[in-house]
Amino acid sequence: MKNKFYGKRLTAVLWIVLILIIAILWSLFISGPSRVHEVTLQNDLDQITEENKGITGLTVHQFDYTTYQGYTETTLYWFDENCEVITTREIATLDYEAAKEKASTDYGIECDTIELGYGYDNPVYEIRGSNKIILLDYDTLERVYQREV
Repeated sequence: MKNKFYGKRLTAVLWIVLILIIAILWSLFISGPSRVHEVTLQNDLDQITEENKGITGLTVHQFDYTTYQGYTETTLYWFDENCEVITTREIATLDYEAAKEKASTDYGIECDTIELGYGYDNPVYEIRGSNKIILLDYDTLERVYQREV
């Protein structure tokens, strides 16, 4: 009895099936959680905007945990991961220049970017530059955290 071989056509079909299975698994386990995170993040931002009329400039800060920052014409706000206000400050107290100066003179970090965030227990300025990240307390400008990038 002669063995029957199916040849190249069957091999090609099996390769296509294998590639499809890998692509499906990739989309479920790699990009799926990323999409869920993006939707959750957008829902949180929408909830903050809805509950706090007039708030703009919402940003997300990830340090010890996720926080959100935003502002109105008179007030700066920090929100926790449950979209509840952690703390507020008058917008007149915002002083990026003093934070940049402190980072430069005391810690040798020349500012490339500066933004608001939340450290362990306090609002902070997050300054990135000179291949370093430093978090300075919003009120006292004392170092909360520093590391090289």
